[in-house]
Amino acid sequence: MPDPNAAPRAQEIEDIYRDLTRGLGHERVDDRNVFDLIRRAEEDGRKVLAQELREWQAPCDPDKSDTSARAPGVDAESKRH
Repeated sequence: MPDPNAAPRAQEIEDIYRDLTRGLGHERVDDRNVFDLIRRAEEDGRKVLAQELREWQAPCDPDKSDTSARAPGVDAESKRH
């Protein structure tokens, strides 16, 4: 039985991808769509975009459990002091 959400999801991926190729839409990338977006960028020969997406999804430091970098109001400068 076909997935009724497949077509809308494919269209959403395409919309986000189109925005990314224009330098927009980064806020729309999430854990649910990043691998589809990487695959789409690779299919289109956009190596830099595919690499940026891989870096987005990769953990910063898998050995550290520090999540303060994601906390609102905490930036790299304030963490040094």
